[in-house]
Amino acid sequence: MLVRGRGASEITDIDIERRANELASIQHRAPTKADVAAARRELMGESRPPGVTEDEPSAHVAITRDPSEPPSDSGEQIPDRDEEDEEQATERLVEDGVDEAQHDQMLEARRDARREDRR
Repeated sequence: MLVRGRGASEITDIDIERRANELASIQHRAPTKADVAAARRELMGESRPPGVTEDEPSAHVAITRDPSEPPSDSGEQIPDRDEEDEEQATERLVEDGVDEAQHDQMLEARRDARREDRR
């Protein structure tokens, strides 16, 4: 998938630098190497919790004893989840929107402060 002529999942140095600047800006300071490292981890998805790896014994549970049968994962049952009602979905979307707006306002306030400092 392409977005504006580049791969949608492609992370560039500009993306990392932009996110590092955002992280530092929120803390009202100049970006550091730690911000760049945190931005890289965040954008590359390394800050997410690990999933099941092939090295784990539970990842390869064979259903049969046939050695020609490839290893497989039979999975596990999870509790049934009630569907989210429309009101809860709306509340969740509003909360997400408010969080995003607060983030944007913090960044814009920091940009305004920098503009004032330059004058």
